[in-house]
Amino acid sequence: MRTQLGFRHIETIHAIILTGSVTGAATRLHLTQPAISNVLRDAEERLGITLFERRGGRLIPTASADALFNEIERSFIGLESINSFASRLHKGQRSALSVASTPSFGASIFPVIAAAYTARAEKSLLSVHSRMAHHVAAQVSSGKCDLGFGLDVPDVPGVESEVIAQLPILCYLPRSHRLAQEAEIHPEQLLDEPMISMTSVEGVDPLASAAFSTCARMPESSIECPAAITACAMVSAGLGFVLFDVLPSLICDPARLVVKPFRTQSKLNYRAYRLKSKSPHPDVMELIALAREALKPYSAAS
Repeated sequence: MRTQLGFRHIETIHAIILTGSVTGAATRLHLTQPAISNVLRDAEERLGITLFERRGGRLIPTASADALFNEIERSFIGLESINSFASRLHKGQRSALSVASTPSFGASIFPVIAAAYTARAEKSLLSVHSRMAHHVAAQVSSGKCDLGFGLDVPDVPGVESEVIAQLPILCYLPRSHRLAQEAEIHPEQLLDEPMISMTSVEGVDPLASAAFSTCARMPESSIECPAAITACAMVSAGLGFVLFDVLPSLICDPARLVVKPFRTQSKLNYRAYRLKSKSPHPDVMELIALAREALKPYSAAS
């Protein structure tokens, strides 16, 4: 049975991958180069695999090292969080509340929530992470985030969610588009237009497909992009149309695109995700209430 790796092995492998050399790792860890080389050699002997290849004076991680690095990164993120918390305790600072959200929610709605939250009595320090919808729930499930805001995703064990808003689907078009003056866009008007699809990752594509269910076919996708803000930037560049909710329009340049009502009964559900608990943190529940309030004007428009 092979001997397991110790923390010194793990932080050495981590440092070498980040710096690309024994010299860089030694500097980062405040050790000598021979010490780093010895720890690396011992790690490879314990694992029975080669972790790095030497090329032009640099250490290039093998596929095995890359896979190991991904696992190490997850652990180091947790460790850094603990160290950060300990530092705040030492300085007498506030505790931290970690929140994950989709990019469009984080850029358009969360600043409003954060402003209302921090304007009240002394609150927890907010740590905000931008993730795709399926990663939002995963961050909560793993305990890396206390709260998540995002679109509908399949149930995740240990995580409970509640709908905080239902937003209508809108049509984003380039400002110079032939349909830019229409009061409302109908599915059949878009059949011959290039579509920037959101992929099924964010749960938008199935709703878009349902909207075209009465048509003989779907518009052809010219680009696939899971990030709504990026997709809308592509609309601004004249690359096609996007079907999404109102949130990107709150931060996009109105001089470069138009946002029109779209004829469909489908709506996008925004949810708050948190760990299942008999007594959720009061600040978590406050943030959820603030999110619901911030989204109310846009869901009311539905």
